[in-house]
Amino acid sequence: MAMVPAAAYFVYLFVTGNPTQRVGKLYSMMAKGMAGGEDVSAFDKIFTTVKGNDQHNAYDGDVANKFYNLASEFYEYGWGDSFHFGYRKKGEPHSLSIANSQNFVARKLQVGDMDSVLDMGCGIGGPLRGVVRATGANVTGITINAYQVQRAKEITSRLAPYMQERCHYIVQDYLNVQGLEDASYDAAFYMESSLHCEDRTKTFKEAYRLLKPGGRLVAMEYNLLPGWNSSDPLHADLMAKHLHGNGAAKTPTIEEDLEMIRASGFEVREHFDLMAMGPDIYGEEAFPWWGDLQFNLEFSLLPAHPWVRGPLPTILKGLSALGIIPDDVPKAAALMNEGGDGLSGLGKVGAITPQYYVLGVKPLK
Repeated sequence: MAMVPAAAYFVYLFVTGNPTQRVGKLYSMMAKGMAGGEDVSAFDKIFTTVKGNDQHNAYDGDVANKFYNLASEFYEYGWGDSFHFGYRKKGEPHSLSIANSQNFVARKLQVGDMDSVLDMGCGIGGPLRGVVRATGANVTGITINAYQVQRAKEITSRLAPYMQERCHYIVQDYLNVQGLEDASYDAAFYMESSLHCEDRTKTFKEAYRLLKPGGRLVAMEYNLLPGWNSSDPLHADLMAKHLHGNGAAKTPTIEEDLEMIRASGFEVREHFDLMAMGPDIYGEEAFPWWGDLQFNLEFSLLPAHPWVRGPLPTILKGLSALGIIPDDVPKAAALMNEGGDGLSGLGKVGAITPQYYVLGVKPLK
């Protein structure tokens, strides 16, 4: 009998989850397929030459757009409306990991009510809305993916007028931003979004151009850690899975990333691995940033748990064989699993961080 309430609890978690996270997102994909009619097989070909930490063979912006046509609804179903990681204590909900990272970014931006802020790579707007709630800033989110802008606007349309007045989303390539006034923003941030470009200097230069003198850049960066070993076959395999399954470009070291920020014109004022704060604060009670994607007994984020996401592609493949859902849905589910396994595996062996924090400031002169 004890299994009945436990099963009911898991069903509750599965159906509710984070804000905007509902099984309905999965049903939606099953019915209509991928956003933009994206083709998984065509996406796969971009990464055929990637072995270990190699660069793919296409334009970074195109890859990011294709990837988010495939991933956005799966991410929202499995992770919520904020496509990033964070730190928390064991036993605390996944949502606290998200809030901890967003509140950290909000503090470091040092902006107030109606200050102008850019979110460079905004996804469906979860971090943007978190920053607005924390600061009252007027934030414009940039993403190359039209579906993400549509979805971000849908979510925001159900919020209070205060939020609607401050949350804005536009389709732009953050490697070449058009139509925004130079030197007109007080701050800008990247919430794990620069992983999609190999030469990050290109997007950092765009942020630099758009910021006012003295403007602050808060970048939460995917970087290699000292634990990365390119000669280790396990590391190489995990990295290839991460890059393919997350539509990512070649991952830089910390020093390489810092140099790209400096080369774009910024003065680097502060930098450290935010994901190390969990162990620093909680010690052995810290829940690892990659923990929700690996086997765990917390069940805080059930759709992302290997017991749930692992068999999902097989289940969907059966439905596809019966002609009930489009063929690309199970293929996309398998791609998401590959990315989750690769990235969390790299995190587990201490090879990568998704949130190396860098504060850059545009000089006054």
